[in-house]
Amino acid sequence: MNNFGVNSIDAVEFVKYSKIGYEKTSKDYVEYKKRFFYDMFNKRLNIMYGIRGSGKTTIMFQKYNESDESKRVYIHGEEISTVKLPLLSVLKAVQYLFGDDAIVFIDEINAYPNWWDEIKVAYDKYTKMKFYITGSSSLNIKESKQKLARRANYVHLPPLLFREYIFIRTGVKLERFNPGEDLLRSAMRYDIYIHDKVSNLLNIVDDYINNNLPYLFDNSPKTLKDLVEKVIYSDIAKSRNLETYTLNKFERMILLLSASNKINYTVLSNDLGVSKSMVGSMLNLLERGEIIKRVLPYKMGKSSARKEWKYYFIVPSIRKEYADMMLIPESETVGNMTEDIFASNFTNVYFLDNIDFVWKDYLIEIGSKKKGFQQFNNIKTKFKKIIVYKGLDISEKDGVYKLPFYIFYSIL
Repeated sequence: MNNFGVNSIDAVEFVKYSKIGYEKTSKDYVEYKKRFFYDMFNKRLNIMYGIRGSGKTTIMFQKYNESDESKRVYIHGEEISTVKLPLLSVLKAVQYLFGDDAIVFIDEINAYPNWWDEIKVAYDKYTKMKFYITGSSSLNIKESKQKLARRANYVHLPPLLFREYIFIRTGVKLERFNPGEDLLRSAMRYDIYIHDKVSNLLNIVDDYINNNLPYLFDNSPKTLKDLVEKVIYSDIAKSRNLETYTLNKFERMILLLSASNKINYTVLSNDLGVSKSMVGSMLNLLERGEIIKRVLPYKMGKSSARKEWKYYFIVPSIRKEYADMMLIPESETVGNMTEDIFASNFTNVYFLDNIDFVWKDYLIEIGSKKKGFQQFNNIKTKFKKIIVYKGLDISEKDGVYKLPFYIFYSIL
């Protein structure tokens, strides 16, 4: 034991009590339904990241419960930081107690500064040890990828997809919607299929838009402000050396963004009392913290230099809570929230002039039951034109398709 290393006894005791405590905690997660991203862990070093409340800890404990009880140990990053133990000492203690082929689960590793350096050393030193690691948001993922290239399997865990939400809420695992060559026919066939599997679809759509984060299953939307503050004062603060005075301005920025998807750098700069470059940095940090998502114009070129970008909330209810603080009527917020949920679900999306989104070979307008076809007037393109709306009817007029939300969102 004397040759074990500095802080050896403290590290062994820490690991021992982590094992005892979290063995009991893990049982609380046995009955949770598994997210679609559950099976994406295929290497010896797996790193899962995403917005707080997206279910990373649940997946960790589900994996934990399936692993060899004699080899597994769960560690929380904030606890390591609190007791001020070197991560390498903790991992050495894990190897000492559970063997060369121990299975290590580390939650919220971003609480430990420069964790990637020590994980790299441990990965190379303990060649049979397996790692499951989570971190909130992508704020320091870029730095870790530079150190852990070719070693780690990175899994991004977004908020719930629509089919995931239905599965977790109802237990029904839907097949994906395949638009095929005949979009109208495919949509009608899928409409029959989904109505046979799920009832009250319009209510489910509304519930999903308001509760697309697993965190909201057990917590009131009013507590989202606490979640946002953790992103600002913990994740962002630890990733950048910012003064409290500057950090306080992030929440003001979120308030301003809750009023509209469109942003004006000059207006934000004047309101916040910071430079335009600082506005850009703050928006970037909120995006990396997965509070907002940037959508660019479809054709970049010079337009990107003009910063004609739009920003959407990854979790629409965050917009709603902050818009309520601004006394913005709900009737003015609901439209933006339906656009938020699209931006949250779909990757590689753009906007085009007066069209809400471009995704793959689709031009997409997001709307309500009253949404008309005129938005696509005089637009000549080979792309399919689709109105995605909160309704039940499926129709087509002059090459423009009107599809219910629950059909198009089931494409993922």
